Amino acid sequence: MTNILKKNKTCLVIFLLSLILAVGVYPFLEDSIPIHWNASGEIDGYGNKLWIFMEPAFILLLTILMEVTRKIDPKRSNYNKFEGSYVSFKTAIALLLLAVQILTIAVCFGAKVQIATILPLLIGILFCYIGNMMPKIKHNYFVGIKTPWTLNDPEVWFRTHRFAGKIWFVGGIFIAFTAFLPGSAKFAAILGAAIVLAIVPMIYSYLISKKEKDS
Repeated sequence: MTNILKKNKTCLVIFLLSLILAVGVYPFLEDSIPIHWNASGEIDGYGNKLWIFMEPAFILLLTILMEVTRKIDPKRSNYNKFEGSYVSFKTAIALLLLAVQILTIAVCFGAKVQIATILPLLIGILFCYIGNMMPKIKHNYFVGIKTPWTLNDPEVWFRTHRFAGKIWFVGGIFIAFTAFLPGSAKFAAILGAAIVLAIVPMIYSYLISKKEKDS
């Protein structure tokens, strides 16, 4: 248990900060708070102020889920080979959730926050970070580009993640720049980028696997 807490210390600290923040502002919030924005940055969804606790809940759930999955993974011994990257991955997502919570609170208190600009920038930075980390991810069943070809062959796994890391990094830069596009174009650009970043590595893993079998 001590070892588990130590490995997840950073995420747990972020969770506590998020929880304390939610508890602190809760009495001062209106009964209804913004929970969704459209591509133009306009609020198009409201919810009960209890939604302010969603971010700490998600951070805690993420931390628990990623600890459980590594424990049940048949290749769990490989996680030790990319422990630092695994912790950093969890931390990056937790920080993004905390940032979203802070932005929401700022809007609730009347701040003129450019959500449509800030969120794509943050998401783009996250994609760049994950892309930089991808080549370090070792063969496993839960984290990374999981296709029949990567799961079947560690070499295909490695080459796919090295390739995917490059396009995710470039894709992250592209997503960050969409922050300055108008609403409709922004949505289309981000959706298109997400599709490319999801599908291209899958196709690449198939081609690499086929090439290895034919050689």
